[in-house]
Amino acid sequence: MIFTFNKRLNFSLKFSLWGRHSGAVQWPITAFALLLWCIPAAVGGQTATRAIVLAWDGTVPDFAHAMLRAGKLPNLAKLIEGGAFADDVIPVFPSKTASGFASLITGAPPNITGISGNRVPRAPRDQFTILESLAGFSAAPLQAESIWAAARRAGKKSVVSHIPTFAGELAEDTVRFSGYTLIAGRDGIVTKNAARSTTPAPWRNSPPSAALPIEIRFSIGKSKFFGLLIDDPHDDQAGYDTLVLAAARDGDAIQARLKPAPPGVGGELFWSRPIAIKTAGNQDAKSYFRLFDLKPDGGDLFLYYTRPVRDLPLDAHGDAVASPTVRTFVGNGATILFQQGAFGRTIPNGGSGNAEARYLETVAFAQHQLTETHRWAIDNVPWDLFLAYTPFPDEAEHLWRGHLDTSLSTYRQDLAERVRPLLERVYRSSDDLLGLLLSKRPADAVFALVSDHGLQGIHKRVALNQALQQADLLALDAQGRVDLTRTKALYPAINNGYLLINSKDRKGGIVGSDERDELILKIRALLLALRDGERPIVKSVYDAKTDGPDMGIGGEVGGDIYVELAPGYDFDPRIAAGILVSETQPYGSHGANPAQPAMHTLMVFNGPGVQAGQKLKNVRIIDFAPTLAWLVNFPKPKDATGRVLFEAMAEQPDRERSPERIDATP
Repeated sequence: MIFTFNKRLNFSLKFSLWGRHSGAVQWPITAFALLLWCIPAAVGGQTATRAIVLAWDGTVPDFAHAMLRAGKLPNLAKLIEGGAFADDVIPVFPSKTASGFASLITGAPPNITGISGNRVPRAPRDQFTILESLAGFSAAPLQAESIWAAARRAGKKSVVSHIPTFAGELAEDTVRFSGYTLIAGRDGIVTKNAARSTTPAPWRNSPPSAALPIEIRFSIGKSKFFGLLIDDPHDDQAGYDTLVLAAARDGDAIQARLKPAPPGVGGELFWSRPIAIKTAGNQDAKSYFRLFDLKPDGGDLFLYYTRPVRDLPLDAHGDAVASPTVRTFVGNGATILFQQGAFGRTIPNGGSGNAEARYLETVAFAQHQLTETHRWAIDNVPWDLFLAYTPFPDEAEHLWRGHLDTSLSTYRQDLAERVRPLLERVYRSSDDLLGLLLSKRPADAVFALVSDHGLQGIHKRVALNQALQQADLLALDAQGRVDLTRTKALYPAINNGYLLINSKDRKGGIVGSDERDELILKIRALLLALRDGERPIVKSVYDAKTDGPDMGIGGEVGGDIYVELAPGYDFDPRIAAGILVSETQPYGSHGANPAQPAMHTLMVFNGPGVQAGQKLKNVRIIDFAPTLAWLVNFPKPKDATGRVLFEAMAEQPDRERSPERIDATP
């Protein structure tokens, strides 16, 4: 994909043609970015009957504004120009993805949704200790009604495409694509040294080669792969130029024929189709392969494969059958491998940029797969409410925000100038997805762009458990495990910015209700006294019992004591002996007090009934669901406490005409 600029459009895209290599994924030409003027505009006086929602995970408003000023986010610019816009939207506490999306889709804070982080304490308390937790995304029960369940009460059909999933969702008459629940393994890299065949044997029907084939062997889960490095007689490139992969030593069993290519423009042509995998858990799954490098002498190779995923279960809708690309989820770039240095030395560590280029191609591929799923669903599945998700820019923000934050003492302008264009590419890929969905919008549909939180730069980590141990509030046994018989409070491994009190209403608890207030005072004084040199580490401490109702924190599966750290610091949940404050290579993080400006994010409404050019103030993410419900004329979610943003409306409505749609909160 090549990005170009011109005076008329300020932005255009040139797309590569269909893949010409055997087994390559096909990336069709699309024209939405070249036809921005064809995107339906709001029709004056028209009433919205449908809505499209796109969620960008982890959007930083200041960075988006800088790109908008430079003309680099044309689809977002068009959406804002014709709509109502907020760039200081307040998330929930903690400002994590699971808790944020639970609140976005319900209009309720974490103490109502029951989703207090990406992992949450287990309930009921009398059956579980403070050490036990559930995944906030797929295992923890959502205790509030979702916006699509509210839409169902009004007889409307919803399609929910890869929005984070929660247990216990009520989703009758809703088509739910939940790719993140289908992940069945990790992605990986194969090199020749790691995959050298120790017992080579003859191949049946070996593919033709101008040089003696070299065999490699490797496994993914329970699946064994045999590979041959060959010199393709039909390829003019000198030396070894092809890797064939098969499930057996048989040329008739070849599953992929891969050509090496460095990352960059045209790299999308070199990915395999989805290849069947048998996981370690004996599940049927699929992975994609990409050969980034193959030495002409056959001395080494660099083969990447995506994490195995089970097929997305899609029923046929009419004559529409989903392609393998739609069914085989990717979901993320290769962020963990990149962070581990598996793609090569990174720029902050003296690298040339090749590791970043490889990573960005995995981002582009993940965005492509999401785009094809959203495109297929919006074209072929009946909907009144269509909700789509991308994990970007959040994933890349985690990698690079720390190098762009000028408030950190570690900031280097030369490094920031090299990193900024990389993050811009990720934002532009999200803008491309926005452009596609805008091009699909019917005239009677409201379009909303939302995000769940911002991010801040981090260069130090704080191990609160070290302070608790020194104050005799946390004790470890001889094996270094938490001793609940002597522990009063813990910063748990779920790492949500809150402490748990080992109270007697919990299994194994020792703190009585009559001791709680004194313990809170002691912990507050302890934390506020922590220093890094002369600098205070903790800004504020909140008691869920007294501050919870106003802040939306606490509850049965929330924290007891919420902590706000000073900017630039992040939590370190380790309990092993060590120092209180440790330095780290800069990175981006979220989860802090939502009142911090760095945690604020974006929300845009555009379409029938929306006031064009309206700047919104004092907006919270819990206001999204009630406002969208009002615009599309269905009841707000039953548990919503957020308000309807009437200031976003083109005409001030009669708030008495449908009381059940209005938040009673002024």
